[in-house]
Amino acid sequence: MDHGPENGDHGRILDAREAAVFVLEQLETSGPPAREVMDRLVFQRRLPDREFDLTMELVMGVIRHRLTLARLLGAFTERGWKRVDHRLKQLLLVAAYQIIWLDGIPPFAAVNEAVKQAKTGTGVRGGGFVNAVLRQMIRQIEDRRMPLEQSDPARSVPIDGRFCCQFKRVFLPDSAGQPVEYLAYLTSHPVALVSHWVSVFGVERTGELCRAGTCRPPLFLRPNCLRTDAARLLERLRSEGYEASLSSDGEMVVLLGGPPVIRAAAFADGWFQPQDPTAMLPVRNMKLQRGQVVVDMCAGLGTKTTYMAELIGDEGLILASDKDEYKLDALRKNARRLGLTSIRPTALSDLAGVVKKIDRVDWILVDVPCGNSGVFARRPEARYRMDEQLLSHLADIQVRLLEQAEALASKSTGLMYSTCSVEPSENEQIVARFVQKHQHWRLRNSGRTWPRGMADPADWRDGGFWAHLVRE
Repeated sequence: MDHGPENGDHGRILDAREAAVFVLEQLETSGPPAREVMDRLVFQRRLPDREFDLTMELVMGVIRHRLTLARLLGAFTERGWKRVDHRLKQLLLVAAYQIIWLDGIPPFAAVNEAVKQAKTGTGVRGGGFVNAVLRQMIRQIEDRRMPLEQSDPARSVPIDGRFCCQFKRVFLPDSAGQPVEYLAYLTSHPVALVSHWVSVFGVERTGELCRAGTCRPPLFLRPNCLRTDAARLLERLRSEGYEASLSSDGEMVVLLGGPPVIRAAAFADGWFQPQDPTAMLPVRNMKLQRGQVVVDMCAGLGTKTTYMAELIGDEGLILASDKDEYKLDALRKNARRLGLTSIRPTALSDLAGVVKKIDRVDWILVDVPCGNSGVFARRPEARYRMDEQLLSHLADIQVRLLEQAEALASKSTGLMYSTCSVEPSENEQIVARFVQKHQHWRLRNSGRTWPRGMADPADWRDGGFWAHLVRE
């Protein structure tokens, strides 16, 4: 049964906790990505600006820590976590996340709101159950902010790089006897995924990847270099009421707080595009020149496409292609917002015919679909879909897209392959397969960025990979 706020309640304005539970319920039923559901609520004006930040914090926080929270809460349910009502699970997860991670919300407020929502959706009995589980959990908290170096790993949930929330009872696997299971439940990454990473990267690197996946990544804004620069953009955003700072290199703006960024006048005026610095690296390493011609084979919504158009001075041509027409429609709107006229959206089925009519193609960017392992902090739901079958399926797609790019390339065309993955099977191994089959191509250079969380948001980096291929 659907207990969500849309059930007989279309168009109702939601507060942050209601919106968070709704988004999480959509995810549990194989709905669209969390951010897409949130953006839809914003667009429908069902989620007020004042509620957006907390909703985002609750949704992404619960997804990032879902396995940890479920294991902890399961210890306080008589019949086990799996048998808890679907909606009550989401209410418990949202409330427990607030109690453990959010200092600005009193625990009693988190409990009261969860109980009220439970009574509304499942009756008095559901409210009583939620109240009992949460109060048991609170009574078991020994120290909400214990220094990590003083904590017991089997009883503690890390809050950040310095503190943890320590409980009176053990709820995590033994770190010495079951290191994979311990790391999986400590950082909310599936056991199979952690085991895979240990076999590929070793225990130390796996620990770093898992810990990065628990972080809150900041939102980076790329200034539209044809209209402004980072310093002027920062000043304007602050004047609009946003909390922001410059990135560590001074070339981007880091958004730290405020209303939804799509509400900013600077956004409407095309002054910026949200984009992580790691996602910019493939384009930067193409070293584009004014007037060049580029094919973007997997343009998506156009984040890299628009960056390339800016770097060529909006004077050349960007053929932006994607298999999904709705993405090309969104790209057209985004290009108009940014004032870019050099981008020509082209259906993937029409791309080869269009390229034949062009006298040259300087670059082809192949930003392939991937498992998102470099951006699990930013797209936390992706970690729960990752398995060997998915990686094998994606590898077939990645190779096929490189093959299609090769067929479009001339002797002087450069290929740039990129992913937001750290998996060798999606990165180095794909490039090696391509070069082995097409021996007139060689790898000129490549780079991989490991995801890392820092105390200073300006130093955050997503993970990703790029490879520059040239014809001999």
